[in-house]
Amino acid sequence: MLNRFILQALLCAGLTFASLTLKAAEEINPGKFTYAEASVPAQIPICMIGDSITWAGNGDYWRKYMIERIPSLAFIGTHTAVLGYSHAGEGGNSTEAVLKRMKDIPDCPYYSLHIGTNNNSIKNEADLQKRAEYTAGKIQEIVLELLKKQGVKKVFLSSIFPCQTDNPLRDKTNAATNVILREKMNNGTFPKDKVVWVEYEKPIRAIENWGPLIKLHPTIEGYKIPAKILTDKLIEEFKISNPSQKPVAKPGTGVRVVNLWSKTENSTIIPITAGWYTISFDLTEISGPNPSIIVTSADSSAKFKLEQTFKVNSSEKGKRVTVKLFTAYEGYKYSRSKLKISASDCKIDKILFEKSRPSGNASEYGEGSYIDTKTAPAPGELIEFL
Repeated sequence: MLNRFILQALLCAGLTFASLTLKAAEEINPGKFTYAEASVPAQIPICMIGDSITWAGNGDYWRKYMIERIPSLAFIGTHTAVLGYSHAGEGGNSTEAVLKRMKDIPDCPYYSLHIGTNNNSIKNEADLQKRAEYTAGKIQEIVLELLKKQGVKKVFLSSIFPCQTDNPLRDKTNAATNVILREKMNNGTFPKDKVVWVEYEKPIRAIENWGPLIKLHPTIEGYKIPAKILTDKLIEEFKISNPSQKPVAKPGTGVRVVNLWSKTENSTIIPITAGWYTISFDLTEISGPNPSIIVTSADSSAKFKLEQTFKVNSSEKGKRVTVKLFTAYEGYKYSRSKLKISASDCKIDKILFEKSRPSGNASEYGEGSYIDTKTAPAPGELIEFL
């Protein structure tokens, strides 16, 4: 079992704990960030929760365009996407799936929630209203659970995007769900000082030929639309007078890094959530003609086992080497598992297995949870005091 300090640090960093007992997770006190006044202007931490629209494919461009408009945003979450921004979206999630992983979603002052379309792909129009009511009810449950989290100030509740798919009933059910959610916003279901409505559907439908931009998952260009809608709402809600002002880190600050590698266990310390990761290590010895490292699933019973081989250049002996790992999508070609690393025709040391960062670079090596003060924070990363 991991010690209490590491457990707390991992949860603060937004990593999931499928391998931990419920009791162990409940005993710790997650979410204590040391970001207050760590930069000028102060950052706005936000955790974006949802399904593959928030996470997969081009989903990171949503955050990229947001940070271009409001550089003081800092993204918090359990997952990483292709550009390295943290978030709490997970591919294929329904409302029920979000509720099941609620304890894994890290504490954060501000949440953005966009969920529901995976509940609404019905086949029979007679089921439309009943399904919309069910989905809206589950979204309500998610919001109320988020409001129980430590330190939460506001939940930005989204209307479900319109979508252009081969099943038009999904789009109609999404629209009907939004009607119910708007009613809930107006009838006192949610505390007005804690829940902010973000209207995506109406402005998107007002765009001529919106379908090819939004589809089920927006295109890279299409993500500019929800990014502007959400940042407009954030600017309004937080009364940001100079949205383009970039945060400047104060002395003695950095970005929290969690090294997921256990040297004693020769595996990651927890099952690895599907996403993008950076592995760096010292290449200490070359012992054969084809040096490489192999990353594999430690769970022999996993339905979809990961196995990736990375060739190592012999000329890098004595240097720090970095490789990029994408696990593949969970439930399709990857099953969540602890991962192990083996070296072939070489020896390696000081392994750092971390969530990808927006810079694309590896962090300064460390063990457990620590503040990397040597690597300059990239836009979108939370700056903390040492």
